[in-house]
Amino acid sequence: MLSNHNINVALIGNPNVGKTSVFNQLTGLNQQVGNYPGITVEKKIGFCKLPNNYKANILDLPGTYSLNASSIDENVVIELLLNKNDKLYPDVALVVTDVENLKRNLLLFTQIKDLEIPTILVINMSDRMKLKGIELDVPYLENQLKTKIALVSSRKNIGIEKIKELNEKIVLLE
Repeated sequence: MLSNHNINVALIGNPNVGKTSVFNQLTGLNQQVGNYPGITVEKKIGFCKLPNNYKANILDLPGTYSLNASSIDENVVIELLLNKNDKLYPDVALVVTDVENLKRNLLLFTQIKDLEIPTILVINMSDRMKLKGIELDVPYLENQLKTKIALVSSRKNIGIEKIKELNEKIVLLE
């Protein structure tokens, strides 16, 4: 049996992919959600219980398109991810993507993976897949990207438990 243990989980992604909505679902908080860039310009921190007495410090980071900073809010993300001595340095990165713009969102995902931070790809807005005629072969994508994937709809609270389970599995592998 695992003892009480805190891990840092960073929510990273492009602007407007639903990071703060995922944050709110995981933490039970109600942070402001905006439909324009720059609404989250600093780290927001909440807490989430995971299975087996693990607790996660959930960090909602500003939206960024890549790890090449072009704004102050993007710099917040880069400073954290490049400083392993930061007390909030992530044990796990949740790269949140939008199902309708998955290809564009994968640049940031690959950059995070290159930092060798354990990463889960969270494909948000999965409730729009049928409407938009989108089909995903998740096992194939997991194999190709060498990561675990959680299909979620943060608006409809679908897939949030899967994120918690995947976080626990990654922690156990460390």
